[in-house]
Amino acid sequence: MSEEKKIASIKVDRDSCIGAAPCVAAAGSVFELDAEQKAVLKRKSGERVSDQTGKIDLEDGDISDDTLLAAAQSCPVRAIYLYDESGNQIFPA
Repeated sequence: MSEEKKIASIKVDRDSCIGAAPCVAAAGSVFELDAEQKAVLKRKSGERVSDQTGKIDLEDGDISDDTLLAAAQSCPVRAIYLYDESGNQIFPA
């Protein structure tokens, strides 16, 4: 991943998520499945959300960009969106 494209935030598209859970396997410190079998993000506050969340607000705020990208890329329906510091969508491109 190039230096100018650091991941600043992440979002899960609940409408697209099919609950396959490769994101949980790739980055279980950030993702889990909720009662509806949809991926959600684990926030430091204890909340479990799919809304856009800053990387620093994740329970594992130190997770590497490479791991987040691998988790997003593992999603068979591309339901995980990654954004840079300017709010530009990095993935899916």
